Amino acid sequence: VIGFSLPRAADVSLQVFDLRGRLVATLVDESLPAGRHESVWSGQDEGGRQAASGLYVYRLISDGQALTRKMLLLK
Repeated sequence: VIGFSLPRAADVSLQVFDLRGRLVATLVDESLPAGRHESVWSGQDEGGRQAASGLYVYRLISDGQALTRKMLLLK
């Protein structure tokens, strides 16, 4: 679960990448209202296949700002 807060309504993009920089999944790509939000990554890629266990990076882009964090997927 990836949680984030928006101080005001904004277009939001939340994507998961592998360590080589390849896009694995797009979790959010829409306009959201201000407030607290959560997005769940089920561990699947864009094609519905289960991603391998390991380290991944997610990037949250909103209001012209980007936040990048690492996360660990364990099976």
